[in-house]
Amino acid sequence: MTQYKKFFTLSFDDGLEQDKLTLKMMRKYGIKGTFNLNSGLFGQKAYIKYMNKYGFSNAPKDAKKPIFGKFADADRIPADEIRQVYEGMELATHGVTHANLSKLSPEELRMELLQDKEALQKFTDIPVAGHAFPFGRTNGNVEAFLKENSFLYARGVTSEKAKRNFAFPDNPLNFKPTCWHIDDDIERLVDQFITTDPTDGDMLFYMWGHGYEFDFQSLKGLRDTYERIFDKIASHDEIIKCTNAEAFLSQKESD
Repeated sequence: MTQYKKFFTLSFDDGLEQDKLTLKMMRKYGIKGTFNLNSGLFGQKAYIKYMNKYGFSNAPKDAKKPIFGKFADADRIPADEIRQVYEGMELATHGVTHANLSKLSPEELRMELLQDKEALQKFTDIPVAGHAFPFGRTNGNVEAFLKENSFLYARGVTSEKAKRNFAFPDNPLNFKPTCWHIDDDIERLVDQFITTDPTDGDMLFYMWGHGYEFDFQSLKGLRDTYERIFDKIASHDEIIKCTNAEAFLSQKESD
């Protein structure tokens, strides 16, 4: 009889200074994850404008801060800190300049993805094999490019709310995560994942977010939520705490 497994993984975009606190908490509880970086934007200092739970535009800090609106820091970690900050975690591509891949030519895709992959590999000994779509935008040409260039997986941004049965995606090169960490039902989902037995195949809980969302006034309790989630997950030895690539490699090897 096949013994199915349960995998828990995290994914954070943009390589922000807030990742340092998140990583401290992850290491405390033995949680692993993946950080999706833009190699052409290392060290960039900016604000993110937000409304309620949603960020929607960046303002560079070398310009005058706009008067109206709510803003959180969106400073990116500089290149000379990347290896040390993310040691032991997986790095994945997020595009050199965070461009909308669905609008790019084949040559522009090559620059955004392969140049990013090559640059990030210099900061880690773990193979760079995954991608997170900027703005969640993709199309068939992008997916074909990812496949041709041996990417293992690629993540969108829309949560899989219609399904949420924790099954691994049929198409790992364009899949929806279990939840965005700003989702209201995140703790209920984690409890459901913990108490559900994997009877029909391996199970995956995939949570993603941006570091700046921890600083939104409307999400003040988000780090406390993480503490509770990590404490629960850490207490279950049967749950495999892993990077994105480790989860998807487990499926590839079982095919």
